[in-house]
Amino acid sequence: MSRRLIFTNRKGGCGKTTTSVNVAAALAHMGFRVLVIDTDPQAHATMSLGVSLGSISSDLSHVLEGRIAAAKVLQTTYIPRLRILPSSRRLADFERRYANSKEARFWMRDHLGLVMKDADYVVFDTPPTTQLLTVGALIAGSEAYVPMQAHFLAMEGMIEIIELVDQVRRHYNSSLAVRGIIPTFMERGSAYSDKLIKELETRLGPEMIMKPVHLNRALAEAPGKGRTIFQHELRSMGAVDYYRVALQIRNLGNPQKTDRHSR
Repeated sequence: MSRRLIFTNRKGGCGKTTTSVNVAAALAHMGFRVLVIDTDPQAHATMSLGVSLGSISSDLSHVLEGRIAAAKVLQTTYIPRLRILPSSRRLADFERRYANSKEARFWMRDHLGLVMKDADYVVFDTPPTTQLLTVGALIAGSEAYVPMQAHFLAMEGMIEIIELVDQVRRHYNSSLAVRGIIPTFMERGSAYSDKLIKELETRLGPEMIMKPVHLNRALAEAPGKGRTIFQHELRSMGAVDYYRVALQIRNLGNPQKTDRHSR
């Protein structure tokens, strides 16, 4: 069985796509077969993995509408063992067209089943909304992770997405659960950041708070070059942070495994 990870937050600018792409890349570098499903019409995950939007004749919207098989839309990337089902701006039209369709909520699960089975990990990068595309990813996936900017005002968005996950779990997907909160844009040595982590641990429990991702110049540069942090600057703190997050996620599915980098 593949593990199906959803990185989601209704607030933009929280590092959601950066987290999706770099965790996926880290898992692929560990030797796993990884499939990224870009459900965001902005297509930033698609571009970050080196896929030119101009080269895409079919995208996720065509698959969801049943016009083409998902296997025919998959794109290889510059990372061995990592493929992507790309997005484009057409997804925004798709979401508007089917916003009120109850059946459309299940199309991601139903039309992507075969290609998801071929991967060890499936990574959904979702748009910063709580609408159809995000709900569809939550129905198709099983493990939700919430990247959250290290700011107290970001808690509102975090709480809203946790509530959405709970609603989807109760009504559509009983295997779904929030597995972790990933603090992003952390300032190293900041008393403010430390206070935020303690507040999160008090509210949600320390086991829910994952390794933080710190402010890092290389992380900001990598997407503009169409690269993950590992291809852009392997020795950066950003690469270390995301490798640690990926190790935590891997070990959540294999409790018996330990690694000195994940402690």
